Amino acid sequence: MPETLSTDAPNRVITDEGLLYLRMPSGEIVSADAQDSEIMKKVRRGWTPLFEYGQFGSSAYYMDHPYEALFQAGGARELPVEQVVSLGYHLRPPLVPTCDRHVATEGHVSHTGSPQGRNAREQGCWMGARPVHFPQLDEHDVPPAPEACEHCGRDDFPTEQALRQHQGVMHSDHRQQVELADGIVAGLVRSGSLPAGSSSSAAEIAAAVVLALRQLEQPQPRRRNPHGQFSPTPTTDDDEDDEDN
Repeated sequence: MPETLSTDAPNRVITDEGLLYLRMPSGEIVSADAQDSEIMKKVRRGWTPLFEYGQFGSSAYYMDHPYEALFQAGGARELPVEQVVSLGYHLRPPLVPTCDRHVATEGHVSHTGSPQGRNAREQGCWMGARPVHFPQLDEHDVPPAPEACEHCGRDDFPTEQALRQHQGVMHSDHRQQVELADGIVAGLVRSGSLPAGSSSSAAEIAAAVVLALRQLEQPQPRRRNPHGQFSPTPTTDDDEDDEDN
């Protein structure tokens, strides 16, 4: 059985492909074009290349698994705590294949098998795989998992900020409805239809809305102008049509 993944030292997964991991001045780990000219531009801006973890391919697979090549080479310890948390790895650490091969290298176009396989053949590249351990988390209090989204029940958000962003984008219609309802209630309070600071039920609010609408439908009293005369009541287009007939 393959060795359990370790962060003690890089393993032999070193290839010569198009991407390289670098540490940004902020500490965040990202991948970038491994061409010497591109790397030197970033070095002059304070980036640090992580040559010890080799290079890997720029395939669609690594768009969905951007740090697998780093983890395969024992580099989990390189990610700062903030980045581990933002990626949700503190809650759901990824499994990393133990085949010691990168995808799309030397004919290895994809990993074989499944971690849930019943035997070594069915597990393939995942035989003996375990969740990545991040030693930098051992001495830090990481935030707990946020509550599930109250609108759709999704519960895989790494942080409260990610949950709020999801709700603001995917459930903006609900937010607009809430804001509209809050505006109606505030208007009813200002008009005196609802007492300020009350915890009115939905039925009471609906009744107040109906009352306010009925008040708007009632004819407005005629007012005297500065000369003591009543101002003429405005007529509608329908009234003018009736007079013509």
